[in-house]
Amino acid sequence: MLIQLKKGRDAPATLACVRADGTRTWGKEHPFFPVHDLTHCAVESVLGFDQAFFGLIAQGWDIDDFAKPRASRTMPPQAILAEHVVGVFDRERALPAPMTTPEFNEMVSASLPPVHRETFEPLTDAQVSGVRALRGTLEARWHALPVGATLVVEFPAV
Repeated sequence: MLIQLKKGRDAPATLACVRADGTRTWGKEHPFFPVHDLTHCAVESVLGFDQAFFGLIAQGWDIDDFAKPRASRTMPPQAILAEHVVGVFDRERALPAPMTTPEFNEMVSASLPPVHRETFEPLTDAQVSGVRALRGTLEARWHALPVGATLVVEFPAV
């Protein structure tokens, strides 16, 4: 699947996803979301997730499906975990220094609903640093992109 993030001129950025069969879904982005979505791409790619945000879109979900009432009740457990892992990476960007892997895992575990805490497999140092590196590369590409241009990323990213 191709992820296409277009940097808007006088409007919000847009996210489009073109599936392997040529079908697509798209939506307008709040200014916070391009980096959030790139973090999803990094998390899902490094962790091998195929049942989270971009994996579900590749399988036919539309972007708007995630905003529907009670959407979280129909998401697979992997999608819930991915959202919490991405959320912790998003919060980490505001910190003066990256968290240690144990601190990162503790924050993810504390944010998860109790039913998901029991099955949470802590991330390894290699996974956390792999996500940080890939997200950093994708984020740098996004910030370097001129207004009106489109960043294209193949999912899963390598």
